[in-house]
Amino acid sequence: MQIFDRYTDILQQIEQKGYPSQILGHTPDGSPLVCLRTGGEKTPAIFISAGSHSTEQAGVGAAMGLLDALDTEHQVYIIPTRDPMGMNGYAYALSLSLGEEPELNAIEDVEKILKARGEVLYEEGETVVAIIGEYGYSTVGIFGKFDIGADFLKPLFGRRIFFPSSAEGIEGTALCQRAYTLIVSPEGEVLHINRFHDTVWSPVEPRCTRNLMAEIQPGLTLDLHEYGGDGFWFSARHQRNENDEMWEKRMADAIIRAVADSGAKLAPEGYTPGSFFEIGERGVFWLIAQERGEGLNLADYGAHQYGPSFTIETGMTMQGGYQERVQTSILAAQTAISVFEERWR
Repeated sequence: MQIFDRYTDILQQIEQKGYPSQILGHTPDGSPLVCLRTGGEKTPAIFISAGSHSTEQAGVGAAMGLLDALDTEHQVYIIPTRDPMGMNGYAYALSLSLGEEPELNAIEDVEKILKARGEVLYEEGETVVAIIGEYGYSTVGIFGKFDIGADFLKPLFGRRIFFPSSAEGIEGTALCQRAYTLIVSPEGEVLHINRFHDTVWSPVEPRCTRNLMAEIQPGLTLDLHEYGGDGFWFSARHQRNENDEMWEKRMADAIIRAVADSGAKLAPEGYTPGSFFEIGERGVFWLIAQERGEGLNLADYGAHQYGPSFTIETGMTMQGGYQERVQTSILAAQTAISVFEERWR
């Protein structure tokens, strides 16, 4: 599976292969938010998305790979990336305000540009936050680092803040190759794109996703992500009724069994993504969104409104590199869908 460097690479492949698609809306830079259709006509539908965090590109590759890999009678709707702007990279994000893409070879280059071309709102240690034009820019991630409504953030209320990918040795996400998008709510809370599915005020990306879900009423939601480790895990959600809960558990059992049998490494014993998870067997976590706060992410919202929902997490440093990350994500999705099909036979 290829690594898509820019969002236009995905759009070109969609056109070349003739995948049925629809435009759900447009991001602030004019990029179309594209949803692809595969599968048959049977309902309930299956909804798959990826790329809400632009640094997590194996999920994007897996979403595109599933277009050809899936064989199901059910309707399948796939959003291959939910952050086209961030996928295009940090130099591109800067160009939205500067008018041109600067050359970036190090985080120090980012800092110099923010100080020279922007209005610096905050500076401490390696963290520089500036506003340039309509957007905020940071040298590092600031998610969860400041109090809601911090004074320096006031010029950014209701705006976006981009910070650059900085990890080295990650296929698909090199230094500054991606721009991670943060959103500052009108109340001054710094969140990311995947946190606004239950809010009245919502950026265009989750608003489009929410509208699509209302239209297709998915019986299964899969959101393909990555994290900074070297193993695989996923999060499930408790369901609204006993039948959905039973099938969520069956899918969860099948996913972790299939991935373990494939030889892929699981997240280590004792690992936990956060205090707001119930720990199941190794590699399986049940996320309690009410304990986390911060609003509902896509899988939270899917479980809250429609039915079984999972967030798939492959490790960015898995030994097999990008291809293993993509294939493991595809395997997890295919396994969940196989059990889903059993339910609706």
